[in-house]
Amino acid sequence: MFNIGEFASIGRVSVRMLRHYDEIGLLPPAMVDSHSGYRSYEGKQFAVLGAILAFKDLGFRLDEVALIVQGEIDDDVLREILTARRTELARQLDLDAARLLRIDTRLRHLKGEPPMSPITTELKPLPAEIVAQASAIAPGFGPENITPVIGPLFGPLARDLATAGVRPGSQSIAMYEAIESGDGEGARVYAAFPVGAEVSAGKGFTLSNVPAVALAATTVHYGSMATIGESWQALHAWIDDHGYELAGVCRELYILSEPEPQENWVTELQQPVTRP
Repeated sequence: MFNIGEFASIGRVSVRMLRHYDEIGLLPPAMVDSHSGYRSYEGKQFAVLGAILAFKDLGFRLDEVALIVQGEIDDDVLREILTARRTELARQLDLDAARLLRIDTRLRHLKGEPPMSPITTELKPLPAEIVAQASAIAPGFGPENITPVIGPLFGPLARDLATAGVRPGSQSIAMYEAIESGDGEGARVYAAFPVGAEVSAGKGFTLSNVPAVALAATTVHYGSMATIGESWQALHAWIDDHGYELAGVCRELYILSEPEPQENWVTELQQPVTRP
């Protein structure tokens, strides 16, 4: 048996932390002296402490850790939880990498250096399309707000279309518009698939006529949605530098997306413009 100080020292945690784990039922001592109240631990409890620290290090809350180490979650559910956590961490890494890129871009600008990789832009008209779409509210603009909301719309939308007997093409579209009501902070996001004129609205989706655009500035973004903000900023800078004006809500055309990993995605950014 180990007293609480010995157990804390060997386990490389504080005595205060062990007391807290005892209070919340996460790691009770093997024995508590009825007279002194001193806590004692068994050697086999080091494995439990190690598991607690390991899952804490992965970013899990203590209530989640308790369910895991106490065996209330089976391996299949744990696998799903770990996969979801991995996705969350990967997305955060992408967002942090994008922020680093923006910082580097601003530092180069302050030094008077040209951008590392100027975008290739094409001016072209966009055709009118009939789309089947689903929508949701995001807390704001930017990949950190948009991506977690719009991404989950496409799978159910595709399934709803299949249930209705509609087979959409391989390409999909995303559109965004600011919400003026309430606090004005949110954005409505639309996930859409182009469909034929013969399609009728069905359960889980509506139909919308996306109007033709006489002229749009477009560029292609390769890779993760976490870094798409840089491509949009570069496209808007190109539009401004070349004397065009924004003339409507932008679109994103997903040329290559699911089920490919995001690093392989190909997305065309489409911004309607006019020449003043």
